[in-house]
Amino acid sequence: MISKGPARTFTREAVEVWLFRLTESDWEKFIDKDNLHRGRSFYRDGAISTIDVQSGQIIVTQKINRVETYSVIEWENKKPEIRTSSQDENFGISLGTAGLYEIEELVAEVHDEDPLLEHVSNIEPEKHFEDTEGSDSKANVNENQPKGNEIAPVSLSIEICSKNGLTATPFWIKSKSKRTKVYSKENHFDSSNTDRPTLMSFIAESGKVGFSFEKKKGLFRLKEWKKIAQFTDKILPSWESIYKVELIGEAKLLRHGKRKLSWEIEARSRNNDEMSLREAFKLGSLRLGIEQSKKLLKTNDGSAFITGHGFVQIENNQLEDFKWWQKNRGDAKRTNWPRYMLFSLFARKYLKARPDGNLSKWRESIKQASKKQNSKRFTYLRPYQKDGVSHLNTLHKLGCHGLLADEMGLGKTIQTLAIIEEGKTCQYPDIVICPASVVPVWIKETKERFPKIKTKILNKESNFLEEQNLFLWIASYTQLRRHRHLLGKIKFRYAILDEAQLIKNPKAKVTQACLSIDAQNRLALSGTPIENSALDLWTIFRFLMPGLLGGRKEMENELSLKPDETAQLIRKQITPFVLRRLKKEVATELPPKIENEISCVLNENQRNEYKQIAEGAIKSHGNNLQLAMKERPTHVFSLLTRLRQVCCDPALLPWNENKESTGAKTELLLDKLSDLSSTGSKVIVFSQFTSFLKILKVQILERMPKLKLFELTGETKDRKLPVQGFENHRESAVILASLKAAGLGVTLKSADYVFLMDPWWNPAIEEQAIDRAHRIGRNRPTFIYRLITKGTVEERVQNLQNSKKEIFQKIIGDIDRPSGLTDHFSTLRELVDLTEE
Repeated sequence: MISKGPARTFTREAVEVWLFRLTESDWEKFIDKDNLHRGRSFYRDGAISTIDVQSGQIIVTQKINRVETYSVIEWENKKPEIRTSSQDENFGISLGTAGLYEIEELVAEVHDEDPLLEHVSNIEPEKHFEDTEGSDSKANVNENQPKGNEIAPVSLSIEICSKNGLTATPFWIKSKSKRTKVYSKENHFDSSNTDRPTLMSFIAESGKVGFSFEKKKGLFRLKEWKKIAQFTDKILPSWESIYKVELIGEAKLLRHGKRKLSWEIEARSRNNDEMSLREAFKLGSLRLGIEQSKKLLKTNDGSAFITGHGFVQIENNQLEDFKWWQKNRGDAKRTNWPRYMLFSLFARKYLKARPDGNLSKWRESIKQASKKQNSKRFTYLRPYQKDGVSHLNTLHKLGCHGLLADEMGLGKTIQTLAIIEEGKTCQYPDIVICPASVVPVWIKETKERFPKIKTKILNKESNFLEEQNLFLWIASYTQLRRHRHLLGKIKFRYAILDEAQLIKNPKAKVTQACLSIDAQNRLALSGTPIENSALDLWTIFRFLMPGLLGGRKEMENELSLKPDETAQLIRKQITPFVLRRLKKEVATELPPKIENEISCVLNENQRNEYKQIAEGAIKSHGNNLQLAMKERPTHVFSLLTRLRQVCCDPALLPWNENKESTGAKTELLLDKLSDLSSTGSKVIVFSQFTSFLKILKVQILERMPKLKLFELTGETKDRKLPVQGFENHRESAVILASLKAAGLGVTLKSADYVFLMDPWWNPAIEEQAIDRAHRIGRNRPTFIYRLITKGTVEERVQNLQNSKKEIFQKIIGDIDRPSGLTDHFSTLRELVDLTEE
């Protein structure tokens, strides 16, 4: 590495070696006084041409008129030994001495680029005077009156510059009235009568703290305010015990340490939809100015040096909320915020948000929305449905948008249509986005109960831009995605997402299409807005009120780190905008839903298949479930599917295709159906596996040929035919339905019994299926039976379902953090092994 001045050649290791030697020894006393003074002159006058620093020696060269003289410095017996090529030995020793001084300057110039001196900083500085026996070095430093040949102690002058940070300038104390800068105007160290070990310790310690050396000004500078704060707390007190430290001007405030700031947000109403936000920082009763506040907002830890006040810092308990605010406040130009963000601010634990009078009244109106008088227009609506219409209309009038999360079967569709008909007339159409299977339901409900509302189905023959009249557009999620390119050209009065949980994936194209809708009022409908985790809510509220739940990554991280606390925070934020009623609360006339589990025991054939698959998987993938889920998640889920198929019927396995059915569940179901058919009961049989339903169909027709049988799966072209046939049949009947096909947009309220043949991870999907039967209009109880094979993965699935139900309970009101497989099971064997009684 080459440096300017005299030509310097050195390595980090070599300089470290010589620094240890020079700081551990008072090397000047081994040099004759005349040679020492002449060496200082050579150093100041720049008489050295080159210096080559090696671990074993230093070679110092002077070249005048092409005549080159060199001196070699070696270290023996803790002192320098100088050899020279000059005939004048004293000259050669002086030249070598100049080289030793050059080493000390080299330290200061490179320590900010390469912290060579970390180890040297631990050396205790020497406080002694060369020719004064028994002197008290500390006393002499304080008296500042060195006598005779005393070594001048080090003094530090420390100043603060608001733009350039902190500077430390070392001086030699000559007397009470005179000090000399360590680094002279000629850009060389003044080495006469100096306490060199103390200087070396200072240089080393300053480099370790982060000071950089500015050669032209002869000072050491620390620019980062975070490091300055650390220096003030940890380093300055120790420096004051070693050096005479003089704090100048604003630097005197460093001794006060960090003063605690209180922080709050002031919200002021701008109009009916927006508010402006302003930060307020206070030191006691003193409020900081705008420029001082801006300085604090640019920091990472809420601390800064404020002119006239010194170091200040946000209260520790407010720091987390402060960092949240920094991420979400946007740039300095953003002054207008949606009013609903008040609820996001107030949900923070330690952030004080102060609204003005208008905003306070508005906030209370939101909280009281549920207490508004219900509409008297729709006499056929039930009281709780009228309350729902009134509540959601109030939210819209106040500039907010709601999530109608009523339990399935309580009439979310009819409440929404009442809102649309009752809404203020304008020049914009309305739109409902729903699953394709539910489109007929919206058409039917509108025609029968709200004939004034004119509907139009979005498809390739009919789109927004081709129709001039104001319709209620009914669009499937798929059709909306296909027509996304038209959404930028139209505005809607109401935009409603039915089964809003379907947009939980923010990266999906259909989600992006929904988020691009421009509408005056928005509404989300879902009886199960949280299917897997609280994160499902983020995209729904991104559609309703962007920003209310912050950033998605932040929410995901917080749910992972602090699940319970984050669940409470989310609930606090969304409660004013979520309307959730349960059947047991508002539909007391509805007969009960009685749920039971039926334990099934695997037969011998099933046990053999199950063990073979489970053991083979453990042998292939290992027993580390977490690693398997990370590296081969598809294989793990394929394994679980195979095991669940075995639990239903081994004939479902690909290698058993066309073999005879031998499942224990099949036999158990047939026995139950045989009993129920004689009582005139109607039964729904649900399974996720349509191939299992085909097996059951064959067995039922063979065993009970007179029993009326219907099917509803993804292969069913006209869903109305089996549904109406089942509902209108006056005697015993069975409908075989897949969870996916019958989970949405189907009413089977004439069913007395529901059999769930295979439990699934998501309890919300099962609840949707069950509520196809447990709906308003029934006058008899609905009996639900879950068939669970003992000691198998199905029992583990049931445990996982129970944990997910807790999440909904905590956040919406009737779920805790999501629990994955690795949260419940530590090994693959624990998840899939067959346990015997």
